[in-house]
Amino acid sequence: MAAQFHAGAPNLSIAIIGGSLTGLSLANTLSAHTVHVYEHSSTPLTLRGGALGAVDVDLLHQICPKTYKHQVAGHGHFYGDLWGYLYAGLKPGQVTFGANVTGIEDAGTERPRVAFNGGVSEPYDLIVGCDGGKSIVRQYVTDQMPTYSGYTVWRGLCRADDIEGPPSGRRQVRGVIYETLGFPVSVPRGYMGTEEGVLWNCGIYMAMPESMVERPVRNRQVGAATIEVPEWFHEMISALFDRRTASFWRNCAAKGKVTPHAVWELACKRVVKGRIALAGDAAHMASPRTGAGAYTGMRDAVAFKLALEGGGGLESALEMYNTDVVERGEALFQRSRAAASSFAPGEPGDVRMKPQEVVAYLKAKGGGREL
Repeated sequence: MAAQFHAGAPNLSIAIIGGSLTGLSLANTLSAHTVHVYEHSSTPLTLRGGALGAVDVDLLHQICPKTYKHQVAGHGHFYGDLWGYLYAGLKPGQVTFGANVTGIEDAGTERPRVAFNGGVSEPYDLIVGCDGGKSIVRQYVTDQMPTYSGYTVWRGLCRADDIEGPPSGRRQVRGVIYETLGFPVSVPRGYMGTEEGVLWNCGIYMAMPESMVERPVRNRQVGAATIEVPEWFHEMISALFDRRTASFWRNCAAKGKVTPHAVWELACKRVVKGRIALAGDAAHMASPRTGAGAYTGMRDAVAFKLALEGGGGLESALEMYNTDVVERGEALFQRSRAAASSFAPGEPGDVRMKPQEVVAYLKAKGGGREL
């Protein structure tokens, strides 16, 4: 029998699929209910990723107000520290790591179940997909899928104690902007071999045809964690920017890691269906130029809490949440499209010059600064 719900009653059983920043934020805001998080990774994410450009500390404290070991600053904060801060707000055993979720059973009922390899969970009152760009849960709510923006951010992480940085440069070629920038981020000592506990967190925005990029992979927006950086990448940096910047990126690839992160965009027109909902990248994806990836997922978590506390029945609360997330997601999508007007002008499906073709073009034109 379905749980009887009234606003503020701590009697909902909720499964959260995905234990990234959005999933943990949601688990913290819904602490009045019985919440369990299923995370695909087999280990905690305290040593994952690079930096977040900005963190709304007031919003973070609204989500998780207690003081924990990890203190979070407003800018250039290490992903793993923010994840650790949110994780510390949960009860022991509230997150199951290594959970290989394969789908949802009884999705159209009031008591859906989480399906795993080899079995299913007990029924839940709600299941929320916080499982990223290639969400498994999304298909139970909508058939919308992320679309490629037309450009990719090549991200670099390397030790600040032995590489001069960060890179800096901006170049326009045939109406397309190419830009590189970066900043230092504090990380645990020893992470990626750093002695001082500081990494350069850098990126370059580069138009690329969709045929050259990977689609979002499970639970993440990005593709492979490490690849062999192609030689054309270094040739392009040299053709676009100055010698110092070219030297930085070559050293970063040799001593740290350089990874392509294709920019995918999504604004779901519906994020709730029955007792299944979406949050974070499962519901909306945007350019890092918006500075709103983690922030928007955290706002989704607060919106979910406020909707459940807002009065009326569960269906009314879920519809309130749906309206809020869809409206914010559409506004974020428009901001993402505006960013693309610089890095990939035209429609998202337009064919872009391959980087190798850009290099050849620049060499043929003699390397002028505005081409």
